[in-house]
Amino acid sequence: MTSSSGQGTAARTHSLAPEHLGEVQAGAALTIAILGVAIFIAGIGVVVGGLTAAGSFDPANPPPNSDTIGTWQTMAGFAMFAVGLALVGAALSLLAGASRPRIPTAVASVVLGIVSFAAGVMIVLRGPSDLILAISLFGLGLGLAGAGLLLLRPRR
Repeated sequence: MTSSSGQGTAARTHSLAPEHLGEVQAGAALTIAILGVAIFIAGIGVVVGGLTAAGSFDPANPPPNSDTIGTWQTMAGFAMFAVGLALVGAALSLLAGASRPRIPTAVASVVLGIVSFAAGVMIVLRGPSDLILAISLFGLGLGLAGAGLLLLRPRR
């Protein structure tokens, strides 16, 4: 495209993607942010389930360890809070224009995707399983790993 003065001008795109990412990698960062929010919201449910686990037993005849039943579940929920917020923060910083967190965000996303997929496999292999949970973990793993791999791809 040339202007009327004969000088060549660079073609401008009307993309909202940051210059250092491009459209595909910006979409991957947005996917990571959305899945991070989903992990954070799921963490809320895990914490609530852990805090109320002891109340699900008969108050007249509770098990001997009823005061510690939901401890590990509650701690896992708080870990999910942290992981979800870290993913959202890293992805939003990429979308805001920071280029340094691209590799750490991508690596964390791929690792969490593999962990999610492995957790889904473990749920299926354990026997009669919760199919919805397993499918959700497979989808989360696929989404995180795929978005992370797209962020690792060199920009053309």
